[in-house]
Amino acid sequence: MERDSAPDRYTRRHVHFRWMPLCVLLLAGMTVLLAAAPAGATGAPEQEYDPAIAAMLAEIDESELENTTYDLQNFSTRVYGSAGNREAGEYLYRRLADIPGLEVEFRGGELNNVVATLPGSGNNSDGVVVVGAHYDSTSSDPDRAPGATDNGGGVAIVLELARVMSRHSFNRTVEFAFWNAEEIGRYGSADYAGNATIPVVLYFNYDSACYDPMNRSVLDIVYDERSADIAALMAGHNTLYGLNFTLTGNNHTCASDHIPFRARGYPAVTTHCEEHGPAHTPDDTIDHVSFGYAKRNAGLGLSVLAEVAGLRDGAAIQKAPMILWNLSGRLDGAG
Repeated sequence: MERDSAPDRYTRRHVHFRWMPLCVLLLAGMTVLLAAAPAGATGAPEQEYDPAIAAMLAEIDESELENTTYDLQNFSTRVYGSAGNREAGEYLYRRLADIPGLEVEFRGGELNNVVATLPGSGNNSDGVVVVGAHYDSTSSDPDRAPGATDNGGGVAIVLELARVMSRHSFNRTVEFAFWNAEEIGRYGSADYAGNATIPVVLYFNYDSACYDPMNRSVLDIVYDERSADIAALMAGHNTLYGLNFTLTGNNHTCASDHIPFRARGYPAVTTHCEEHGPAHTPDDTIDHVSFGYAKRNAGLGLSVLAEVAGLRDGAAIQKAPMILWNLSGRLDGAG
């Protein structure tokens, strides 16, 4: 997470959501709380509980989040340009390549973005849904930059979403992206956004998404006018699927990988935990990651991604295997 001290450029105010149920931004001191109000209050269509989406959420495996975060911190450093950074990119490529149904590639030349594509069943020109997280790290000691909360946990969430969503079919194409060089200027995501040939219907970003040491369940949604409908959808799904976060809006102005997508006019959101904790220090290790919180954060994103991408009911396909890893390779004895 590249921190930005600039003031929030978007005025916090009541927003009319075009196709979501009414979500009122309640001002409480300096905190903006997102709360779902009755849909009938404005005549907007009511969000409905979808058992197929609920079943997908149940497929998220907390141990997968923990195993991936553990592996990523154990590269010691993922600072851009380091050997650990290159090895982490190769590790993510291998993990994705082992998931059936995904098309995996490095993009951005030396930037080494890792992008996996789950082809949609509809017209590709209808737009692509992208979910991403940066895998590089930073620290006051570049040789010790484990980056567990920033952003190993976010990477673990996106990798787990790739595993779960690959088992299903969607109308729109979904891309799972692991950006590099975020900590020095968001170069990886900027390269992707600047060269996108298919419109991005939604970019969903995970950064500093798994730190909740006091079990407060506060989750900040960073969004703007273009993504206000998505923020409303998240607020509704938070209740519908029992995720039970206290949602805040735009409390964090950190300049993460949603910024290049905004600059290109694409709807983009970031989820962010209440505090930064040990980020950007040698102490950013796995013992600071709140995996129950991370699992629910993954579930909130998955519910939104599935709806925007157009989950096709009854279209489950070959299941992706559960694979245990360590830094020397697979632990299950395969390949």
